[in-house]
Amino acid sequence: MAAVYRGVAGRIEVTSLSLPAPAQGQILVRVESCTLCGSDLHSFEGRRSVPVPTILGHEIVGRIAAFGSHSDHFDLVGQPLEVGSRIVWGLVASCGQCFFCHRDLPQKCLHGVKYGHQAFEPGMELLGGLAEHCLLVEGTAIVRVPDCLSLEVVSPSGCATATIAAAIETAGRVSGRAVCVAGAGLLGLT
Repeated sequence: MAAVYRGVAGRIEVTSLSLPAPAQGQILVRVESCTLCGSDLHSFEGRRSVPVPTILGHEIVGRIAAFGSHSDHFDLVGQPLEVGSRIVWGLVASCGQCFFCHRDLPQKCLHGVKYGHQAFEPGMELLGGLAEHCLLVEGTAIVRVPDCLSLEVVSPSGCATATIAAAIETAGRVSGRAVCVAGAGLLGLT
């Protein structure tokens, strides 16, 4: 089952989609949780253009259900991955070879797959979190997460938490400095 957005503001269609067998380099994940990012709400409300039809949602936690052949069985920090591993992943799967990838900007990859923002292609429909399963493609940054962490903490890590971590990194050393956080949305609270 998946919640499919077809571009009509305020409308989501819950429908059954075929469950793909993961191809070479792909991983099939059973979704445990998907929090809604502001961009998901803006798309749903018709205030943000998104390729359609699509499955929204990119702040996802899931468990590996199956590996395609030649899939990487380790996460970003070298932890082993196996069927049943609980994982989160980056918003964009990148090629690692283009202009932006070579400049450490994989989120701008010229050939990237953007989870929760991709139009359907045959066999590649399950690329968003508002579904029972999500198909991870080659080039996806995966991190194994322990079961002791709550879904409420882990789900936003794919976008909201990562966004704030990048902002703090850009700001430089904040220890001992006065910092003003404007806004009490998820980003501000994080």
